[in-house]
Amino acid sequence: MTDHELARRARRVAGAWLALLALMFASLGSAYLSLGALNPIAGLAIAALKSAIVIAFFMGLARASGMVRLVAATGLAAWALLVALGGVDYATRRTEPAAMQTPRQIEPLRGSAARP
Repeated sequence: MTDHELARRARRVAGAWLALLALMFASLGSAYLSLGALNPIAGLAIAALKSAIVIAFFMGLARASGMVRLVAATGLAAWALLVALGGVDYATRRTEPAAMQTPRQIEPLRGSAARP
């Protein structure tokens, strides 16, 4: 690796690190802003950008072969399926509490060792 390639790679890593740092401060700042219903949307958008930076630069998926990209896409699809199934489970649960049953005493067995 030549010095020029090393300097270019160092600039890319430093740029990715600075972008992640800026997004971290944006996430911190959005937590203190009163955006109403947009707070979770802003948080998810910032998290998606941070994930994309980590995947592209640090995991090297941008320069990976097609098979590696396919495996990463399969993992992402499996994760999305699990999240969707978890959401369906949460959405279809009953929200009212279960009926309360009065506790009953079990009658003692006849001929047991414990006699009064």
